[in-house]
Amino acid sequence: MLVLNDIAFNLDQGEQPVVQRIYNYGGKQLLAIGLAKGVAFEQSYVATKAKIMVVQGEIDVNTASHSYRLERFDSFELPREPFTIIGVFDAVFLLMVHKVTKEAH
Repeated sequence: MLVLNDIAFNLDQGEQPVVQRIYNYGGKQLLAIGLAKGVAFEQSYVATKAKIMVVQGEIDVNTASHSYRLERFDSFELPREPFTIIGVFDAVFLLMVHKVTKEAH
């Protein structure tokens, strides 16, 4: 997928996360996010079901009470509490978000 290659290529050009929306339809969203070593995806909060899958590198997912190290091909359901994701090594991961609608309950 060219989008992921572009993100990986552009990691060394800044100290900000590289974010590219891949899909957004029907309450479902897929983002590709790149983090260079030491760069943080700051204090995020997802109020709906969300999962990440690491495509390249390693990341740490940190909450107030836990820290999780994820490597290539690891997947992880994000907690519904504030979290920060930090690139341990240059990393690219997918963030899949499913917005729950009132009809779905």
